[in-house]
Amino acid sequence: MFTKKFERRIHIAAGVVLFSLVLGFAFGAYALWPANLEEGYQPEQPIEFSHATMAGKHQVDCLYCHSCAEKGRFATIPPTSTCMKCHKEIKPKNSKGELLPDMVKLYRYHESGEPILWEKVYDLADFVYFDHSRHVNEGVECMECHGDVEKMDRVQRVHSLKMGWCLECHKEPPPEGSPPWQKTRAPIYCSTCHR
Repeated sequence: MFTKKFERRIHIAAGVVLFSLVLGFAFGAYALWPANLEEGYQPEQPIEFSHATMAGKHQVDCLYCHSCAEKGRFATIPPTSTCMKCHKEIKPKNSKGELLPDMVKLYRYHESGEPILWEKVYDLADFVYFDHSRHVNEGVECMECHGDVEKMDRVQRVHSLKMGWCLECHKEPPPEGSPPWQKTRAPIYCSTCHR
């Protein structure tokens, strides 16, 4: 009834649709897989950066690199110019006196002006409103949400940051010196985080 050319096009179109569905399902399953959303998630990064060395051994304050955390919604990842404030002078080398491979990468990124495309470890859903500055300025320590980062060579998610986990913290008793009408540590109204 149909020509062979037409039938071949139908088969190709069906194959493309089937392939797209399989690929879409695989990507969706990967993106939504609990291991990628839950505690313990630890993606590989373009440069091996040790928070244990920087924040632990050298005691660099979180807000030195993540300076926007006290001023805005996002903590932000620092530009390479922040790294170069120290690494212009401090150039870690191996036992042969050669620059460490990740330092070579850092210098290349800095010289090219290309940003380092870090993989997010903590990422909230788009429908959640979260403001780092509000938490930092209210005295919430970074480690309450992010764990002992100063002991991590590669940062991993230590809490799921799901709604129930956040609400547990918000429902704690208010800090000393809070007004008498404040019954919880932080607001628990839906509109606090969902706007």
